Amino acid sequence: MPATAAIAHRLTRRTGDQSFSLRDSPFDREGLNNRLLAEVKPLFTRRASKRYGCFADEATVFKGLLVNWRDQTLGFTQFSTKVIEHLAMLMEQEDLETDGHWLFIEEELEAAHRLWIAQLKQKDGLLLNSDNDLQETGYIDFAKTGLCACIDLHEIDNPDGKRYLTLSFGFGDRPLQQPLMDFFGFTDTVDTQADTERFMEVVSDYAEAMPEENAKRYQKEVAEFCMEQSKEGAAVNYRELAGNVDSVAEVSLDDFIAERAPELKEEFIPDRSSLKKYIRYTGRTKEVSISFSNESLGKSIVFNPETGTLTLKELPSSLIKQLKGE
Repeated sequence: MPATAAIAHRLTRRTGDQSFSLRDSPFDREGLNNRLLAEVKPLFTRRASKRYGCFADEATVFKGLLVNWRDQTLGFTQFSTKVIEHLAMLMEQEDLETDGHWLFIEEELEAAHRLWIAQLKQKDGLLLNSDNDLQETGYIDFAKTGLCACIDLHEIDNPDGKRYLTLSFGFGDRPLQQPLMDFFGFTDTVDTQADTERFMEVVSDYAEAMPEENAKRYQKEVAEFCMEQSKEGAAVNYRELAGNVDSVAEVSLDDFIAERAPELKEEFIPDRSSLKKYIRYTGRTKEVSISFSNESLGKSIVFNPETGTLTLKELPSSLIKQLKGE
């Protein structure tokens, strides 16, 4: 995981007050750079709300700076500094509040070349030093990471490349989302929800030939496979899926797709929110919270659509004891 260059700058903006602290050179500790990248990448991968796309046709300041850096007109430090300066102007123009360190990491591997940009937040803490003395300290709270962007620098050069810019946002970043997407010049090219729902529709059609119990189990296992791929940051290839999820149907899933839905993408990025209903049914009000496996419906749990009621059998023993007051 070689991080060939890494630098961070701080940008703070409160209403009526703005400041940024710029570092004048990249970090010079390769091991720590790689540790930073090792923290950011899995966090980015695990996020469910990533958006995939590319730069819009219209030129933006960020795109221009990126081109100049790649053409070596700008050095890495100059590039990152100018990005922060323009981000500061954006925050002022949009009257947005923000505080954090903006991390820039260039990652070069044999088969990949990426630029990572992440807004990191700090947290106060305590430490015991070498003299066993208690001290206050601050450290990076990766769980509170804001925007995280990944740019595939190889794919930008592909004339047909439409998925080289991926953005994700942290909790509480809603006011910043659209301004930052405009700043990057981001345009969506992948509708993960539509692709996932279309694929699961085909899976449901395929499972119709199975006994009901097998059909529900199959759909659940397919959804779980897709969910795991998403958590690993990987796309789903339905041919690979067909070889990993057992089917009792006479026709294989890939043959069924070739015949019934040849237009279906062989590979797609799964959307976790669209998959959940194939694994568990969930719902809550202020008074009630319900969650159960989709395989339970029709067996230990019966739904009456006319009355809108659920009948539950085989209640958990702990719940029965609570109801009996034991």
